[in-house]
Amino acid sequence: MSSVPAIQLCYPSWVSPVSFTGVRLRSHNFCSVPGPSSCRRKMSSLRSSMASSLVTEPVEVENGVEKLRDLCSGRVPEHVLCRMEEVGFVSPTDIQREALPVLFSGKDCILHAQTGSGKTLTYLLLILSVVNTQRSAIQALIVVPTRELGMQVSKVARVLAAKPSTAELEQKPCTVMALLDGGLLSRQKSWIKAEPPTIVVATLDSLCQMIEKHILKLDMMKVLVVDEVDFMFNSSKHVSFLRKLLTSYSSKNSRQTIFASASVPQHKRFLYDCIQQKWTKSDAVHVHVSSVQPLPSTLQHKYVICKKSERHETLLRLLQLDSPDSCIVFVGEQVC
Repeated sequence: MSSVPAIQLCYPSWVSPVSFTGVRLRSHNFCSVPGPSSCRRKMSSLRSSMASSLVTEPVEVENGVEKLRDLCSGRVPEHVLCRMEEVGFVSPTDIQREALPVLFSGKDCILHAQTGSGKTLTYLLLILSVVNTQRSAIQALIVVPTRELGMQVSKVARVLAAKPSTAELEQKPCTVMALLDGGLLSRQKSWIKAEPPTIVVATLDSLCQMIEKHILKLDMMKVLVVDEVDFMFNSSKHVSFLRKLLTSYSSKNSRQTIFASASVPQHKRFLYDCIQQKWTKSDAVHVHVSSVQPLPSTLQHKYVICKKSERHETLLRLLQLDSPDSCIVFVGEQVC
């Protein structure tokens, strides 16, 4: 096994050092050097504590138990509500309780709540309440910053929009297309030309290609969702096309616009900009749920700084040191 050279570290004054063979790390709330079994226990604890943006946890209401179905009654098709309950979405979260009435009223909305609060399910329920599957056109567009998030959103959308029961077989299914970076655009191109999907989940690069080549048309779009909107507007690579999407390729007056994010810095200013820049209608609503769950006491934070040319080797070395049962590696760009 080739050794990795010592790695330069940058750390604040409150952390205590922990040494590994070949790598010197800084960490917070470490009592001792963890061995492989300890790492596995901590990974298990971390996995159980991490909430997916697609998971909604039951919320108790003072006057009895409120059901998510009650908030959607008369708006969302019955077969969607049944599928929703089958997969475990029964009780509403705070963001769903606050935002769904606003969304069902037709207003543009900024969904501002922490990761795992149920924002994704919130806007998917709104989309499924307004689309008409008998119409062959793209009626909802969900823009995401990464392929991984797009795959998550597409999966849940397909589960909820599954083909209706036997009694409703004549009704066309709600189709969901994942138009994501790294996919085969030629296949999506053929799909769109043959039978446009009802819902498209897209990353901006792939979406830009399809729109600028006049393959994907948004003239029948009813709902536009921009997920992780703070990240999108902070990316110089994406912001120019995103502005075109909001103002040129579609009109705020013909669609319902939803922005979602766990963090919206200076949210009052952002809401003002949304209205002034004509990204949303003038009655747009900012729904903010700020209940923050404390991090588990067993959660460990470690960070390391190395040369760009050494990142791959350093990552492999860290994985060998910790020997986790599973892990997630986030990268800044995809190499095809």
